[in-house]
Amino acid sequence: MRQINFPSWLAWIDKNLHWLSIPKLPLSLTIIQALGFFLVMAKPALRKQLGLDPNAIFQGEIWRIFTFLAIPLIDNFLVFFVLWFFYTVMVWLEKALGSTLLTAYFLTAWISTVAISTLIGIPIDTFVYMECSFFFALATIVPNKELHLFFILPLAFKWIAAFIAAVLLIVPLFIGAYNKFLLLAFLLFANYLLFFGKDCWILFKKELDKRRK
Repeated sequence: MRQINFPSWLAWIDKNLHWLSIPKLPLSLTIIQALGFFLVMAKPALRKQLGLDPNAIFQGEIWRIFTFLAIPLIDNFLVFFVLWFFYTVMVWLEKALGSTLLTAYFLTAWISTVAISTLIGIPIDTFVYMECSFFFALATIVPNKELHLFFILPLAFKWIAAFIAAVLLIVPLFIGAYNKFLLLAFLLFANYLLFFGKDCWILFKKELDKRRK
């Protein structure tokens, strides 16, 4: 596990805002996603009714600010693998950050997603960007930790994160929605940089110094 150079305000939160911590956050989010999966499978129309739609929110459907968290990433049996992976990532991240900072990370991701979606007017029907931000955080803390793909092929977290980042930035070029996708990607990186921007900058400066010598 790397020693992360967190901003000083995060250290203050971790020390003084223990009441902010949401008990068993990884389990709670996973259960919410599982319930959302079964609801959407039983009534597919619910996906649109639960999504983070700015126009609907401004018309009084405030519950969408919360219910979009329950919309599953996929609508087939592979969702159980996705939920297992999501829960595992969250548990590892909680062990690394502690319950208070994990809650703060989740809340900033949630608030930034809702704020940017409503301000720019972009509907969001899953919280995949938030899920990616959790994995990016874990890959920063334990970059060499491995996941065995199909229980056979070992892949370091840092390479999985690099692949996800490449997909987020390259795929929009082929679907003609690059500007919109970049705005959505900002949801991921804005939250990530709040927590890990200082550490990334320090690492970048160290790498530059090495190359200059």
